[in-house]
Amino acid sequence: MTLLQVKDLQVRFAAPGSGLFGINRQWVQAVNGVSLSLAAGQVLGLVGESGSGKSTLGRAILRLNDMTAGQILFDGVDMAQGGRLDIERLRHETAMIFQDPYAALNPRLSIGETLAEVLRVRGTVAAPLIRQRVDELLTLVGLRPELARRKPGSLSGGQCQRVGIARALAIEPRLIIADECVAALDVSIQGQIINLLLELRQRMNLAILFIAHDLAIVRRLCDRVAVMYLGHIVEEGPTEAVFGSPRHPYTAALIQSIPQIDPTRPLLGDPLPGEPPSPLNIPSGCAFHPRCRYAQPICAVTPPPLHDLNGHRYRCVLGEPLL
Repeated sequence: MTLLQVKDLQVRFAAPGSGLFGINRQWVQAVNGVSLSLAAGQVLGLVGESGSGKSTLGRAILRLNDMTAGQILFDGVDMAQGGRLDIERLRHETAMIFQDPYAALNPRLSIGETLAEVLRVRGTVAAPLIRQRVDELLTLVGLRPELARRKPGSLSGGQCQRVGIARALAIEPRLIIADECVAALDVSIQGQIINLLLELRQRMNLAILFIAHDLAIVRRLCDRVAVMYLGHIVEEGPTEAVFGSPRHPYTAALIQSIPQIDPTRPLLGDPLPGEPPSPLNIPSGCAFHPRCRYAQPICAVTPPPLHDLNGHRYRCVLGEPLL
């Protein structure tokens, strides 16, 4: 069953310092016609370089950012046109896990107070039972209930991120958007958090949109993966199909950039040359063509066609796997 469906979503915002009083204002097209879907119990990875629009897309889905056009269907209801009650329901059934585990928590509140505050606002747990529910949430994410008395500054980054996950689970969500939630953690702690998310997905039938730039983690965690470049989804499909047989040159370059601990493998040249263009001046045709080793003259003129190979979709003139 499809829980979330995004159709032709666009998000733009004014460039800082441009167009005083609205005159000659320049606009950043952060998300440009994105469509994707997510079923209950499914994990979708959203990958791409910094500045590709991943976080903006995630925040727009939860209506934390204004959107310019498109649809966001949550359980069949278009939240882009939804009223106050629809948005309240969306906020009650979705949650976000942020990148910086320390900055995401109030340093003045104890862990128990942080979780209790969510439960009181949510109003689904009777006041006398809040302390018990706090202990249950901490146990659920692999923390000792005694940590409820401590403040974030006395915890490790991994412990703080588990608290962030517990806070997200406190509202009993159906969808979680995890925005680079392991990027600031040590590798060993990253593995623990990924295992925790896998366990919670199975136990609670959670849908997760996992935003990341680490493709190795995405390959381990996600059922499907969507690759984003300059506001566009350039390739999307089952994880093993995308990793094993990438069809878009940008996807292939990202996969070739994954570090390999194998001394027998030769070092590759630069698989992804250059820097992404300014979002204020997106190239015509295929936005990736200035950096693409396979670029053809038509790529600079015409938007690339959309291909669909049994759910493995990509936008490119090429027709063969690239790895």
